[in-house]
Amino acid sequence: MALYEYKCADCEDRFDLMRPMSAADDPARCPECGSTESRRVISNFASITPGASSLNTNPMMDARIKSGGGGGGCCGGGCCG
Repeated sequence: MALYEYKCADCEDRFDLMRPMSAADDPARCPECGSTESRRVISNFASITPGASSLNTNPMMDARIKSGGGGGGCCGGGCCG
């Protein structure tokens, strides 16, 4: 079973369904309007894996750790006087 995101063609509501991979592209009933004119959409996700191995393969994490964990700059008040 996997979690998939769908968008209704009638009311444009987005919703998630847990279903087997074999049924991923089957029409899904919209919980908002009841239409079966929904299609699967590609979802965004983020993943941060703790541990030393992730630092070697994730340049963004390397930069955050070297700079003291983020903040700083104008957003963190480090450059505005």
